[in-house]
Amino acid sequence: MTFRDITVSIAGTDYTSDVVDGVEVSMGTQTAFEQSVTGSCRLSLLTEAPDVAIGDQLLVKVDDQTGSPVTVFTGTVSTYATLLFDFGPLWTISASGPLTRAGRRNVTGTLGADTEGDRIASLAQLALAQQWLETPGTWAAQTLTWAGFAVDTSQIDQPGVYDLAAVTEVPVNVLDELAASAFSGSGWLYETRDGLLGYADSTRRETTPAADYLTIPGSAVDRSSWQSFTDEGNLVNSAQVIYDGGTATVDDNTSLSLYGRWDRSYDTRLADVGDAIAYGARRLELESAPRTNLAGPLIVDLLNTSDDLLDDLLTVERNYGVNIQDVPTYIRPEGLYRGFVEGYLWLLNPIQPTLQLFVSDYSLSNFGLRWAAAGPTPWNGVGASLTWQDATEALA
Repeated sequence: MTFRDITVSIAGTDYTSDVVDGVEVSMGTQTAFEQSVTGSCRLSLLTEAPDVAIGDQLLVKVDDQTGSPVTVFTGTVSTYATLLFDFGPLWTISASGPLTRAGRRNVTGTLGADTEGDRIASLAQLALAQQWLETPGTWAAQTLTWAGFAVDTSQIDQPGVYDLAAVTEVPVNVLDELAASAFSGSGWLYETRDGLLGYADSTRRETTPAADYLTIPGSAVDRSSWQSFTDEGNLVNSAQVIYDGGTATVDDNTSLSLYGRWDRSYDTRLADVGDAIAYGARRLELESAPRTNLAGPLIVDLLNTSDDLLDDLLTVERNYGVNIQDVPTYIRPEGLYRGFVEGYLWLLNPIQPTLQLFVSDYSLSNFGLRWAAAGPTPWNGVGASLTWQDATEALA
């Protein structure tokens, strides 16, 4: 069985036939506790002199079952090098996602108080918008306007949930401030397949309908993936939330009585004590009991999946809900692992293509707020023994 067609283009030129040993694409993080790291793509070209420059757009696409290309990576060339062999020159090329540019720019002006989603959108403009000095071409016609270089912030949840204090001590690094804003909103930064910067606020995962979760059969997952761990280091039952006006402390007395005291300090950009207390309470809802997590990535054999499943996998990004079926009972007694994609690694080659999914447990992102948020109507006639898992299926 052969894999589907993979297309690689750089600055609009197709280099697919020159690619050697496949393409590697890495996106996102490995845990729910990290903000996104810069996505990357690595490949090698066997060609005399590719027309490649730093900053060129690099696209990787994989055909769906109808033969239509689906983008799995959009980035810009960050490094390239060449080695000479008897068979000719081999070029190694790396590309990175939009967060790379954020890491190389500073905020030089103060930022006013804002909600975290709006703050992140403003920072995205600072990080990703082309400057006048970076624009190509000539100014002779004098028709170019700044509006033509706006940043698409459609994947950023706005306005957000939490109020952030003003940033007055500048300059600060844009990437650092993006991560701090997302952390303060208890949400998740990510890069999209189309090269955009995204932000999922703390409610996005809670409001994802169960019907939208991607179901992956255990038969498609390599057996070496079935490793789990439970770590006391992730346990918190006394949260000290640092905010603009001081520190708020929130305790979980039930957890304290069971496990003893496990303190953690959260250094946030939050503006007021009310949000700080709400933030601390949310963290304790998610972290005040030990959680069983997968120890590594779920390795999906792309030659051992249905066409429909592979099409779904081509669209995966951080925050996707997944249901993993037929999980060993020592990991989940009920045989189902529900969680969210935090990161992924495509190893695209014609011989043994795989997708490695880093998935966090559902309980690290969501808790029982949705029981109340759903309202009374869906529960009419429902028995008292209803479980959360069955409830989410019923409400979708």
